[in-house]
Amino acid sequence: TADDQGQVTVGREPECRQLVSPESRAPTRLGRLGGEVPWSLLAGFAAAGVLISASLGQIRDIDLYWHLLVGDEIRSGTPITAAGHGWTFAPVPDTWVSSQWLSEVLLSWLHSVGGFQALVLFRVVSAAAVLVVLAAVTLRGRPIRAGAVAFALGGVAIAVTTQERSQQLTYVLAPLVGWWAERLVREGRVPRWWIVLPLTVVWANFHGGWVLLPFVLVLCAVARWTSHGLRDRPAWHAIVLSAGCGLSAMISPLGPANALTAITFSRAAGAEIAEWGRVVLWADQGWMLGALLVLFILCWSRGRTRPGNDELVLVVGLIAFGFLAYRNITPAVLVIAPTAAGAIARALPARPTEPRPRLARTSLTIALVGALLAVGSALLPGQNLQGALPIALFQQIGRHPTPVRVLNTYNVSGPLLFFSGGAPHVKVGIDGRTDLYGAAYINTYMNTLLAAGPGWQWQFDQLNPDAALLYSNEALVGALQNERNWRVVDVQDGVVLLVPPNATGW
Repeated sequence: TADDQGQVTVGREPECRQLVSPESRAPTRLGRLGGEVPWSLLAGFAAAGVLISASLGQIRDIDLYWHLLVGDEIRSGTPITAAGHGWTFAPVPDTWVSSQWLSEVLLSWLHSVGGFQALVLFRVVSAAAVLVVLAAVTLRGRPIRAGAVAFALGGVAIAVTTQERSQQLTYVLAPLVGWWAERLVREGRVPRWWIVLPLTVVWANFHGGWVLLPFVLVLCAVARWTSHGLRDRPAWHAIVLSAGCGLSAMISPLGPANALTAITFSRAAGAEIAEWGRVVLWADQGWMLGALLVLFILCWSRGRTRPGNDELVLVVGLIAFGFLAYRNITPAVLVIAPTAAGAIARALPARPTEPRPRLARTSLTIALVGALLAVGSALLPGQNLQGALPIALFQQIGRHPTPVRVLNTYNVSGPLLFFSGGAPHVKVGIDGRTDLYGAAYINTYMNTLLAAGPGWQWQFDQLNPDAALLYSNEALVGALQNERNWRVVDVQDGVVLLVPPNATGW
């Protein structure tokens, strides 16, 4: 007979004849789709591809530069609650406190040790850590043909979104949260509080993705209520543990406000920041959520054993979470992966044997070779890891004899502060700290001022900048030249520096 994970138990009659499950001799239509595909090789090549992909290219996170500055300030002795102050001349309270200071200190230290190459290596190593955890919860103890599909889909999500940023920790922990969720929903096993709560404290000071854990615990409770009723004790234990996570997140320099960072960020960023935008099924990574939905529909309609209602509630809830913002897609896929592997294992017909160990060893070798190639690529000397940034232009602004208030486009703020020397000599009109500026200011700045829309002159006069650093195709460039007689000092890599007509020292 086949258990919930698709493993086969061999029984014996008195004459010692081995019995094989009838489903293994008469595979379902879903089972025939698997055929004799070498699923182990799929997992091996997926792991190698993810790691090699993570090692290629330049710095991917444009916000990395200002995160490095925050980490530099903290490491040089600035209190965490004062780091980042004095960077902007925007009319907002200069009371910002970093909610992810641990990651900023780590990234700053890595940069001080090995420059930008160390940060690319961090990208590779953190991606490898994600794959290790993902493999442990999807491949270990399951039929390889079931786990490989979930593992490969999670690998694709990592390959697309991995960067040198604090979110990597959320990616590492998301499959673990998914494994806890699977055990809670199917077996009523609540994660140990003495593991979850200390982990939340560290996670909440490293990245805002910690909210995934209490959210999933609540979702698991709702899922169990649908199948076990409102008196289900594991469900209520999960609710209490979720509340404990919220309290643990308050152990931070930001204090109780740290428990609300996800809401603060989402409200401030809105539709103006691409990664917080609503997901379209057929665009970018939205297809991954669609693929998971189709997968569960197949398991439910064609499988040997259908997923339970509680599993469907969990998966649908996580897919809905993924559709809220592009930044949610990869965590959602990684959390769903263990449940997906279990659902596929139970849906496919049982098999009397698993693939040969030699094939599994070959797959592991492929993954290890990919890891070695990735590390070698990350450490390859002579790479221009900053890409097409106008660094000379930033440095020119930093060398100006007097302090400069720069009206800047959003995406150049971090590199500008980093390469110009930053505050107090150079201040910006906006930077990547959306929780500091708020939705109203960001919306007006980007959709009125930079777009030279109706009323831009009033906001421009309120800010009263000394220079402007904009993309050459932004409407404000022409408006400043035509209506304010500002002149172009230099243009590099599609970025133009403009100053007032009588400005000196340029």
